[in-house]
Amino acid sequence: MTKQLLSLAGAVLFTLATMAQSSAYTFIHLSDIHVSTVTSAVNSCDVNGAKAGCYLREFAAMSPKPAYVLGTGDISNIGNSTAVPGGMYSALTQYLYPRNLTYPGVGDLYIDSAKTIPIYLAPGNHEYYTSLTSFSFSTQTLPYVDSLPNFIKYIGPDSDYAVSTPISVTLFMRSGHDISYLTSTDPKGSGYTTGQIDWLRSELMANQNKRKIIVMHHPPSDAAGYACGNATFSGNGNDSSSSFVDHRLGFIHLCDSFQVDLVLAGHVHQNVVVNKHGHVIDENCDTCGTRYVQTGPAFAGCYRVISVDSSFVSVSRPMLSCDSSASTGMPVLQRELELSVYPEPSNGLFNVSLGQSMPVDIRVYNMLGETVYHQRSEDLVHQVDLRSQPDGMYLLQITSDHDGEPVVYTLKYPLIVAK
Repeated sequence: MTKQLLSLAGAVLFTLATMAQSSAYTFIHLSDIHVSTVTSAVNSCDVNGAKAGCYLREFAAMSPKPAYVLGTGDISNIGNSTAVPGGMYSALTQYLYPRNLTYPGVGDLYIDSAKTIPIYLAPGNHEYYTSLTSFSFSTQTLPYVDSLPNFIKYIGPDSDYAVSTPISVTLFMRSGHDISYLTSTDPKGSGYTTGQIDWLRSELMANQNKRKIIVMHHPPSDAAGYACGNATFSGNGNDSSSSFVDHRLGFIHLCDSFQVDLVLAGHVHQNVVVNKHGHVIDENCDTCGTRYVQTGPAFAGCYRVISVDSSFVSVSRPMLSCDSSASTGMPVLQRELELSVYPEPSNGLFNVSLGQSMPVDIRVYNMLGETVYHQRSEDLVHQVDLRSQPDGMYLLQITSDHDGEPVVYTLKYPLIVAK
C-alpha cells in the first residue's frame, strides 16, 4: 500500500485518544531521538538508547509529573533497517511499558512501569530509511521504502491522530519522506496529501474553542537558530528550508485561520521559534500568531517543557537532560564550578552550591522566560528563595567570568517548586 492511501485511510478511520486532563498541565517535547543499535559514522545517534534511558527515567521522576511525552519524528536512526529484526526501535522500546508490545495503538506505550505517563510519537524522514549510504540523485536523497513497517509494528499506527483533553487538542501528523535532490537540494519532506489537509481542517473546526497544538517532523516555517551541543544543522535557515513540499502554504493558512497556538517540530537539529514568515520570535510571544517551535535533538539531551492552560500555551527555553554536555546556544562554564542544588524539589528554598567561592550572577526564569530571581553572589553556598512563586518548573542560570570572558552555565535539571 502506498503512503498516500495510508494517509487517506488513516484520516478517516482513526478515532481520538482522550486524556483525563481537565485543567492546566505540562508535557515534554522531544525531537530527533535517533536511537540506533550500531554506531553511525554518517549521522549522530543514540547508540543502544543510552541517552533515552536516562532522560525517560528523569522525566518519570519529575514532580509534578508531566501529563505525557511526545516526540516529533526521527525516532530511529534507520527506521527500516534490516540489520537487526524489527529495525532499530528496540533501542527505545526496551525503556517503554508494557514491554515487548507489538502494533501499539495511540497511548498504549508509557515511559514508567506504573503506566501513568504515556508517550506519543510521530514519524520523521529517518523512519523510512533502509540505510544511511548509497545516495540516489534520481529517486530520493537516501534509500527508503514508501511505508513504515517497523514504526507501525513497534511505535504506533501510520495514521494522523488527535490527543484530546477538555482544554486542548494535539494533532499528530506525518510530514513525509525525503524528496528527490532533483526537486530540491534542501532536505525537505514530501509533505501532505489532500486527504491529510482535509482531516486537519475538520479536526481544527471541531476544536475551535480549545488550545490547539500540531506535532510534526519538518518545520513548516524555518530560520537559523542555535545548536544543541555538537549536533550539526541540516538546513540553511531560510523560511521554507528543511520544510516540506506538498501543501506547505495551505498548512500555514489553516494554522492562521484556526488560531493554532503551536506547531512543534524538529528535523534541523537546532533550537528556534519563528512566526509564519520565518522571523525569529520569543517563545511566548502572544501577538505573533502561530508559533513554530523547533527543539534540538534528544540524542544531544535537548527538550522543552510545554505548559497548557485554557488561556495560553507556554513554551520553556530549551533544557538539558541527564549528564548531557550539550549546549543550548550559550557557552558552557568549565567545571571549576562543581554545581549542585538541593533539596530538589523544594518548597521554594534552594541551596545552590558552587564548589568554591567566586563571583557569579544567579538568575531564575519561569516557563514564560520571565526573570523571577536575580542576585549577584560570591558565597560558596547561595540560597535562592522562590517561595513567593507558584508551584511549577523554573530554569536556573549561573553566569560568571572565565579567563576574562563572560560564560554561562545552565543547570541540567529544572528547579521544581512543590509546596
